[in-house]
Amino acid sequence: MATNMSTSVVPYKEKPKAKVQVHEIIPPVDFSFLHISAVEECETEEPRDVSPRKHTHVKKKKPEEEEVLEKSQSLCLRLNNNDLKDVNNLMTIATSLFQSPANIGWIDLSFNSLVHIDPVLTQFENLKILYLHGNDITELKEVNKLGTIPKLWKLTLHGNPMEETKGYRLYCLSTLPNLLNFDFSRVTKADRMTANTYKNFNNPCRPKRVIRDD
Repeated sequence: MATNMSTSVVPYKEKPKAKVQVHEIIPPVDFSFLHISAVEECETEEPRDVSPRKHTHVKKKKPEEEEVLEKSQSLCLRLNNNDLKDVNNLMTIATSLFQSPANIGWIDLSFNSLVHIDPVLTQFENLKILYLHGNDITELKEVNKLGTIPKLWKLTLHGNPMEETKGYRLYCLSTLPNLLNFDFSRVTKADRMTANTYKNFNNPCRPKRVIRDD
């Protein structure tokens, strides 16, 4: 004899999605398109207003002002589309602009006139995203300097003369094995395998095959 058993069904209720509070969004400190030729100019130049939202930002410093200006809580710095030829004082400037310069996670230096990757970038230990595309960097070996940035996962270098060098992409991926995105393109498992093969094949310590004449 079949017995009807009633099953209690709990009605589905969609969980409310978490909303990002406007006041929690802090835009980058943005010095782009300001014709800056030296990073030191950031101490007297006023950042671009990238958002109508209220946030802490650096005001233009006037000679007669003696009070200490409030530093930005942002973790992003934009210096793209300027006339920079070097950024060797970048950490010093970042210290004067940011509350936590060591925690900066994104730096945009694209479309400048940089010919080298300055070692100062390695001082930003929490740097995750670095844009260097559209500069004048020629030598592939410059990429080696970025190998000590542990959290770097997104990098752009296209638009530099180095891009024309044979093996450009494979060299960069093999030198920086933690990259997940390179030149705005996702790094696939196949990319990583090919890069490893490239690295092993071009390893100067790789034992050379000896051909014997019988």
